[in-house]
Amino acid sequence: MYFPSEHSLQNFLFVFFKAHGYEAATEVQVGGGKADLVTHIHLIECKQLLTRSKLFEAAGQLTTYLKARPDKLLVIAGLTPASGEYEAKQAAQRLEDVGYLVWFLDEIADFKSFYKKWYGFY
Repeated sequence: MYFPSEHSLQNFLFVFFKAHGYEAATEVQVGGGKADLVTHIHLIECKQLLTRSKLFEAAGQLTTYLKARPDKLLVIAGLTPASGEYEAKQAAQRLEDVGYLVWFLDEIADFKSFYKKWYGFY
């Protein structure tokens, strides 16, 4: 699985959610910032690679949106980094322990399957 930019990853998730019957919108103004993707239940911040630092950066962004949309699940989505995977997984666990969802897309069967259909390969 490969995305050349955060925008391409964001577009992939937008298409995924639309194809699965979700209402979805990108670059949505939320509480003084712009959420990458919003569905009826999610606020999603996309990072190309979910390194430790990118995970905490995304968590900070999502936290600023929380007051405006406390009804949404806070999600950080991206790919598993080739370097620093252990540190990234530890950071993801800490974030999940306090209520964030962390999606390593290349490790989730539904996203992998859709990627294969969408791009014709994995």
